[in-house]
Amino acid sequence: MKTKGKAKGLLERKMEDPAYRSRHEESYELFKLEVQMLNALERKHWSYSDLAKVMGTQKSAISRDLKGGGLKTASMDRITRMAAALGLKFLPFCVAASKAKQVLPLIQRLAVA
Repeated sequence: MKTKGKAKGLLERKMEDPAYRSRHEESYELFKLEVQMLNALERKHWSYSDLAKVMGTQKSAISRDLKGGGLKTASMDRITRMAAALGLKFLPFCVAASKAKQVLPLIQRLAVA
């Protein structure tokens, strides 16, 4: 049996489902935010304990927030305070869905990796 073109991988097939695509895109954005926070910790040579001390909280709270998917349950105030402690500015904003594909690449170039 011959196949035309490249066979679709599992992710490609799942992304065809709008509900799955929506969940994936939301999770991926939170993952990128976690990576930015972890990279900032690394640049400062800080541990979770160091960040907790600056924020006036417990190390376990920092660990909970920065484990895979943990920021999903963190408040925007907490994320803002965590970013500020790391020398970052958290900028939540809304963009018209019709403009997102134009705007997001520009913003991503400015974001801290």
